[in-house]
Amino acid sequence: MPLLLRDKEVARKLGMSDSWVRVQRHKRRKGKDHSFTVDPILIGTTPRYSEEAITEWLNSLGLGGSPCH
Repeated sequence: MPLLLRDKEVARKLGMSDSWVRVQRHKRRKGKDHSFTVDPILIGTTPRYSEEAITEWLNSLGLGGSPCH
Protein backbone atom coordinates (compact mmCIF):
# COMPACT_ATOMS: atom_id res chain seq x y z
CA MET A 1 0.00 0.00 0.00
CA PRO A 2 1.45 3.41 -0.92
CA LEU A 3 2.33 5.92 1.75
CA LEU A 4 -0.15 8.81 1.53
CA LEU A 5 0.99 12.31 2.45
CA ARG A 6 -0.95 15.33 3.68
CA ASP A 7 -0.51 18.81 2.19
CA LYS A 8 1.88 19.77 4.99
CA GLU A 9 4.07 16.72 4.39
CA VAL A 10 4.13 17.33 0.62
CA ALA A 11 5.00 20.99 1.20
CA ARG A 12 7.89 20.03 3.46
CA LYS A 13 9.27 17.66 0.79
CA LEU A 14 9.01 20.43 -1.82
CA GLY A 15 10.32 23.22 0.40
CA MET A 16 7.08 25.13 -0.09
CA SER A 17 4.23 26.16 2.21
CA ASP A 18 1.19 23.96 2.67
CA SER A 19 -0.96 26.82 1.35
CA TRP A 20 1.08 26.71 -1.90
CA VAL A 21 0.13 23.03 -2.31
CA ARG A 22 -3.56 23.85 -1.72
CA VAL A 23 -3.51 26.79 -4.16
CA GLN A 24 -1.81 24.68 -6.82
CA ARG A 25 -4.45 21.94 -6.39
CA HIS A 26 -7.25 24.51 -6.70
CA LYS A 27 -5.71 26.13 -9.80
CA ARG A 28 -5.26 22.74 -11.46
CA ARG A 29 -8.84 21.73 -10.71
CA LYS A 30 -10.11 25.01 -12.18
CA GLY A 31 -7.93 24.68 -15.31
CA LYS A 32 -5.76 27.66 -14.37
CA ASP A 33 -1.99 27.93 -14.84
CA HIS A 34 -0.22 25.83 -12.17
CA SER A 35 3.15 24.23 -11.44
CA PHE A 36 2.33 21.22 -9.27
CA THR A 37 0.93 18.44 -11.46
CA VAL A 38 0.50 15.50 -9.08
CA ASP A 39 -3.12 14.35 -8.76
CA PRO A 40 -4.40 13.98 -5.21
CA ILE A 41 -6.04 10.80 -4.00
CA LEU A 42 -9.30 11.80 -2.35
CA ILE A 43 -10.36 9.96 0.77
CA GLY A 44 -13.87 11.30 1.00
CA THR A 45 -13.15 14.98 0.42
CA THR A 46 -9.70 14.89 2.02
CA PRO A 47 -6.79 15.08 -0.45
CA ARG A 48 -3.73 12.90 0.04
CA TYR A 49 -0.73 12.39 -2.23
CA SER A 50 1.16 9.21 -2.97
CA GLU A 51 4.76 9.58 -1.80
CA GLU A 52 5.79 7.60 -4.88
CA ALA A 53 3.96 10.04 -7.19
CA ILE A 54 5.70 12.99 -5.50
CA THR A 55 9.10 11.32 -5.95
CA GLU A 56 8.36 10.55 -9.62
CA TRP A 57 7.29 14.16 -10.21
CA LEU A 58 10.48 15.49 -8.60
CA ASN A 59 12.55 13.06 -10.69
CA SER A 60 10.82 14.29 -13.86
CA LEU A 61 11.99 17.80 -12.95
CA GLY A 62 15.51 16.56 -12.33
CA LEU A 63 15.11 17.27 -8.61
CA GLY A 64 14.83 13.75 -7.22
CA GLY A 65 18.09 13.81 -5.28
CA SER A 66 18.32 13.54 -1.53
CA PRO A 67 17.29 16.66 0.36
CA CYS A 68 19.98 18.64 2.18
CA HIS A 69 19.99 18.39 5.97
